[in-house]
Amino acid sequence: MTSLKNIKVARRDFLKAAGASAGGIAALATLGSGFRPIDAAAQATLSQQGTRIAYTACVMCPAECSLAVKVENGVASAIYGNPHAPLNSGVVCAKGASGLQMVYNANRIKYPMIRVGARGEGKFKRVSWEEALDYIGEKLIKIKQQHGAESVIMDAGDVTDRDPYYYLFRAFGTPHTVEHGAICDTPRRHGPKLMFGGKRVEPDIMRPVLVRQPDGSLKNDYRYRTRLIVYAGWNPFTATRIVYESRGTVEAKLAGAKLIVIDPAFSNTATKADQWIPIRPGTDPDLFAAVLRYILENHSDDDPFRRYIDWSFLQYSQGWEEFEAAFRSWWNKKDPINGLNYFSLEWAAERTGIEAEVIAELAHTFGITKPAAWVWGMNGIGHHYNGYTAAIIGTALNVITGNMETPGGAIDTELVKSDKGGKVKGDDFNKRDVTRVVNGKTVTGKQEELHMDLFGKWCAAWDDAVGDYPSRFLEGVELKYGPFRGHKYPIKAFIIRTGNPVITGSNTDAWIEALTAKDGDDYRVELVVYIDTPFLETGLYADVILPEASYLERMSLSDIYPSHQLIYLRDFVLEKMYESKTQYDIAMALAHKLHEKGDPDIKPEDHWEKYPAEEDFWNEALKVAPGRTHCGYPLPYPQYPVNYKLLGTPDSLEEGSVTIDDEKKVIQGEPVTVQWLRAHHGVAVWPMSWGRFDNGGVLKTDSKKVDFVWDYTVEKDGEKQRKGGYAKYNKLIEAAGEPTPGLQELDWEKYPATFYWFETLWNPYTNPDFARYKDEYPFQVISGRIHHAMSGTQMVDWLGRIPTEDLWMPLNDDRTVEEVIIGPDGPTPTGRKVYIPQQTWSIGVIQMNRADGEKLGLKTGDLVEMETPLGHKTSGKVYLVETIHPGVLRLPFGGGGRFSPGLGKTYDFRDVTPNANAIVDPDHHSPIMGSPIYGDMIVKVRKV
Repeated sequence: MTSLKNIKVARRDFLKAAGASAGGIAALATLGSGFRPIDAAAQATLSQQGTRIAYTACVMCPAECSLAVKVENGVASAIYGNPHAPLNSGVVCAKGASGLQMVYNANRIKYPMIRVGARGEGKFKRVSWEEALDYIGEKLIKIKQQHGAESVIMDAGDVTDRDPYYYLFRAFGTPHTVEHGAICDTPRRHGPKLMFGGKRVEPDIMRPVLVRQPDGSLKNDYRYRTRLIVYAGWNPFTATRIVYESRGTVEAKLAGAKLIVIDPAFSNTATKADQWIPIRPGTDPDLFAAVLRYILENHSDDDPFRRYIDWSFLQYSQGWEEFEAAFRSWWNKKDPINGLNYFSLEWAAERTGIEAEVIAELAHTFGITKPAAWVWGMNGIGHHYNGYTAAIIGTALNVITGNMETPGGAIDTELVKSDKGGKVKGDDFNKRDVTRVVNGKTVTGKQEELHMDLFGKWCAAWDDAVGDYPSRFLEGVELKYGPFRGHKYPIKAFIIRTGNPVITGSNTDAWIEALTAKDGDDYRVELVVYIDTPFLETGLYADVILPEASYLERMSLSDIYPSHQLIYLRDFVLEKMYESKTQYDIAMALAHKLHEKGDPDIKPEDHWEKYPAEEDFWNEALKVAPGRTHCGYPLPYPQYPVNYKLLGTPDSLEEGSVTIDDEKKVIQGEPVTVQWLRAHHGVAVWPMSWGRFDNGGVLKTDSKKVDFVWDYTVEKDGEKQRKGGYAKYNKLIEAAGEPTPGLQELDWEKYPATFYWFETLWNPYTNPDFARYKDEYPFQVISGRIHHAMSGTQMVDWLGRIPTEDLWMPLNDDRTVEEVIIGPDGPTPTGRKVYIPQQTWSIGVIQMNRADGEKLGLKTGDLVEMETPLGHKTSGKVYLVETIHPGVLRLPFGGGGRFSPGLGKTYDFRDVTPNANAIVDPDHHSPIMGSPIYGDMIVKVRKV
């Protein structure tokens, strides 16, 4: 029987003290019993009056920092960091500061448009919202009737606040609602996902953090305890997804920490490192494995100078013996490419290009220095075919050395960030029973079991396999697993919102081919809808374009990765401009249209009747915040039970205005709302703690421990059950008797139960199958981040003038161009000629080692062509430097070959800038989750 306790814990004296977070405790005394509600209309009216500061959240990059925006008579005039938000602590980067040039950009999409030319031709006409929605609704209903709702994909792209679209399309009946994480770096996240149920390991350097003090008070803690950070293939000073790492890394160094950067190029982060270790691309797993072997071989409990392993990890983990045995089983195997034993120092030196002594020193330094954090990144690990192995070993290194969840160590931020979304994600719709006729038989299953990846080519792709969409567009889908095994269906509709897969989603030519393929006179993918504020390349291939309101004109919740629970509100700052609509507006309007046209799955009581105002929708999303387990030290709320889920505002939890459900183990305070966030500068902050793995804590594995095994059997109530991160996928494979294509590539029958190893592709130094290409194609190609948001901000003037990373440099030639802007009917010449002087606009370049360039007779600024063994080509200007590993070329991701007229000067130099994804292998994807292998390619170079 459920035991409910309604308790009121006395407010303690420490609530009166200063020093509590401005986003949480400090403002409590002034709030009284509540605050005046402000609806969206009133908020809009206020935005037109005088001068004010509005609090919101950025989307100029995925860091989504909290902002303070100065608004003067309804016009945003300046952007600052929100001083009340601990993630960015009042700081804003160049992207955030230049956000007004996105909001007020002449090239933003202003009106709905329908295509009037061929896809890719860029010919559109302005239409009303009613016409656009009618067109989309008609197509969707027809596709659903003819092929099933599973023939529709809703891709929410590179920007978060996607829930309204997920909710609508899951209600419509498709399980295919995805976002950019699938093409981002799923191999990098794989180790934490398997072993923690998490995703993203970062160093404990977010400061300040709100911490419970011994006297019971809450105070901001600014201390940096970290003694060592290893960044492998991770460049947080430029790739600012985890924004606090930029400031925190420097502050930790000032407090005495050592910084080691492992990267083929001397990145911005490497400039502040104590040691830069240039590594051959694609060999991060080799280095990680050698470090782990060194630690296991040289650890001694009796020698304090070799006491690398902290055996306390055994208390909160399982399967280490099996993992270690599988890892050690490789030690006596000979590598066919160099004849050396796997994972030895000499073997790793031969493959990575790093001296054996340097690897040994790195292993010893990491093993003996505590607290420390071993952190790996997107480009070094996530963009390679075998990045999974590095992610698994890196996770193990942090665990066995005792650095996970220790102050100053490493934190899986996915496990500890605030929950959000809840019912508005639409997950309940995916649980509906549906029927399909498969091979002449009527079959019943769940809507989610129609998923093309989880029950098709990539059954372990928990973030989907967006990079493989071109093959689905061209070939269709056949489900291989689950109740609908044998069910075949085409992909007939692709709705892409705030994403640009033509440039960022694997090979550009493959995407163009898939979006323009025809069956007779009709496009194979019958409907392509593009929803965004900027007009990017994918929009050229759309049938319908819808203008989404900019981030200062809409409401939602930011998606951030802090060290503990935070929530930031993205609030209305400005009135919606032109005919743009928010994501809520668009989803509700399309729901109305589908209902009007007779869609039986779209019901008023699920949509506009349930969420009549935008604020209602986001209040529902906030009900699950913070939603994490109450655990760790110092305990956030000592008056409450450990390992119960926390729900509610920081002040209600602090005051004791809660209900405790002992059966469900839930502590329920007053729900967080949009109004509450507005009254607290757009920020909610709950206390920090460490040691959150103990007794299950925040871990999301089946065992509630750190798992070193991923398919195992337990007995419960006399019944044997399969558990572990790979168990459910292996059960599907065993039932079907057929491994996934990726597993077949590896010659595996199913996913391994513990440690595994395989080589990357297109690396002649580590994979014998590609050794024959070494002489003719001597360069390995990698990509790097620049100070832009993936591919979405290259029209912003301020950012176009700033050189970064030797990848985005003012190497433009002078030229006079015909001006094109995005008008009511799409890309439109203005008739004006614009002169661009030499070296006034930064362009994407090819970073090349100076000695390599001189051997080819090249100098900085020369135009070269790169060609792969598969015949793919791209061209760009070289930039010769001393600071990149010989034999490596580094290109800006999304920074070149940009052919959307909506990008202004970046478009004007499309002929002399390289598109990194033009040379990606379109036919191979990482074998576990189907991610594109952006970092695995070799080329030859010739001067143009």
